[in-house]
Amino acid sequence: MSYNYKKLLKTLFVTVTIAGTAVNLAQASDSKEKEAKELVLFSQAKINLIDAIKAAEHKTGGKAMEVEVNDESNTVQFEIEVIKDGKVHEVMVDGITGKVLKVSLEDESKEGAEKETENEKE
Repeated sequence: MSYNYKKLLKTLFVTVTIAGTAVNLAQASDSKEKEAKELVLFSQAKINLIDAIKAAEHKTGGKAMEVEVNDESNTVQFEIEVIKDGKVHEVMVDGITGKVLKVSLEDESKEGAEKETENEKE
């Protein structure tokens, strides 16, 4: 290999390494921001996780398998995955009132896309 080719390879390697590091730092920053938002939302909740799970299970007749704070909302909402009859339902529960806001059936044929089955507005 010629000297210029080796120099070009080294430059490319350094550039890719720096770019990869920058991407990792940006993702870490986004992750910290998401976590901070979730903590703020969670601190605003008037109900606890157990009550949110009970509401989701009662509404669907299934069993909860995963719970998280919905960080895509500006108000505290719990996103609860409930399994019933071998299907996963996503239930949104208001963290202030404890009311079920929405129930969606996960459509596996669309690789995680959700098919809305019910939208309650109480």
